[in-house]
Amino acid sequence: MDLKVIINPTLSPQEVPELWAQIGWSRRDQDYPVLFERSNFWAGVRNEHGRLRAFGYVCGMGLEHGYLEDIIVHPDYQGRRIGAELVKGLLKEAERFG
Repeated sequence: MDLKVIINPTLSPQEVPELWAQIGWSRRDQDYPVLFERSNFWAGVRNEHGRLRAFGYVCGMGLEHGYLEDIIVHPDYQGRRIGAELVKGLLKEAERFG
């Protein structure tokens, strides 16, 4: 299975809350729009059916420092190094972002 990390993928309003719920977190639907306003960038991994299976983001003040947050992988996809690839993709984008 070839899963690719996508930087700043277009996401529907329910995709991230659904993934949060699938890993056992609160859906936090109200956080969705604010999360992206406060993020420098985000990354996602979709399966062969186009469903979001992993997600994470980097936030900060847009200055020199930022931090990774909410690195999550759907339970059915854990143990496949998808989370590691997601982090690598976010770090690569952070380097490009400056």
